[in-house]
Amino acid sequence: MNTVILQDAENIARSSFISWDRLSGKTVFITGATGFIGSCIIRGIMYRNMHMNAGIKIAAMVRNRQRAEQMFSEYLETGLLDFAVGDVCSEVKYDGNADFVIHCASNAAPKEYAEDPVGTMKTNFYGTLGLLEFAKSKNAEKFLYVSTIEVYGNTDKDGEITEDGYGYIDAVNPRSCYPISKKACETAAVCFGAQYGMPVSIGRLSYIFGAGMKKNDSKVVAILARAAAACEDMVLKSKGEQKRSYTYISDAVTGLLTVLLEGENGQAYNIASSLCITTIANMGKTLEELYSDKGVRLKFDLPSEDEKKKFSPIRDAVLSNKKLKSLGWVEKTDLKEGLYRMTESIAEDNR
Repeated sequence: MNTVILQDAENIARSSFISWDRLSGKTVFITGATGFIGSCIIRGIMYRNMHMNAGIKIAAMVRNRQRAEQMFSEYLETGLLDFAVGDVCSEVKYDGNADFVIHCASNAAPKEYAEDPVGTMKTNFYGTLGLLEFAKSKNAEKFLYVSTIEVYGNTDKDGEITEDGYGYIDAVNPRSCYPISKKACETAAVCFGAQYGMPVSIGRLSYIFGAGMKKNDSKVVAILARAAAACEDMVLKSKGEQKRSYTYISDAVTGLLTVLLEGENGQAYNIASSLCITTIANMGKTLEELYSDKGVRLKFDLPSEDEKKKFSPIRDAVLSNKKLKSLGWVEKTDLKEGLYRMTESIAEDNR
């Protein structure tokens, strides 16, 4: 396994503020298991299983068993990892227990929103409703919906955005397929909680970065890190002036697990690090400083009007994490370390 990804898994597994004992002997059902977030959750839990005898079973929902077995090959003999093969847009079928359900499956890249807005909405709508029905049928102890900073839209509020703050989302812009469908799914989750008494919580992820992002991930931070890892110039397709909340992947996962185990029913929690509030331009400059000895430089190539239509319309978006921190969560990785770990992970995979 990639060195940095393994270290991230260990950091998650050794997080002292997570109530790991509550998961012992239970089954955690995870959708989007081979994605960036889902795979990191699995590796963190499995590290704890293998090194601390946690006894936590994982049921990973995947579309391709062969790909999943290759990705998680080191865990197959433990007896603690099982697969449910299927598409979340169809009926979810799994014969085993599902004591905790974490719903991560979703298109999660700007390119996907632009090229397949209908598919993005279908995956979010149908997938979430199906998973909620599944969790209800299994009498799950908790359902965690993994949501996004984008549900806030464009806010006029100065300062940090708290969980009760909302802005404007343009309903007739196809790019809104992602935030509007995610927002509707949040409502569906709390409705299941209110009508059927099913415990649900929501984790609203800030912009997440780190080791393990897909090689073709179209997020700007991934593009910049790939260029830096290849010792090439980093090209930014905007001025990159918006200040936003970012969170390194291992901190995001410990945040989600904290919400799963400690979050109040029917409540949403921002998953955002105070150590990674930055602009995209500053991310590029930080990488430039880290790899200046390798000739890496940041350049700007401002976009055309057509290219701008594919970008997120959100301006500054800094999330308050006070509600999450009240549950005991603490972030560990700052911006410079996170960017370095991400880039070194990419470089290791390219060797």
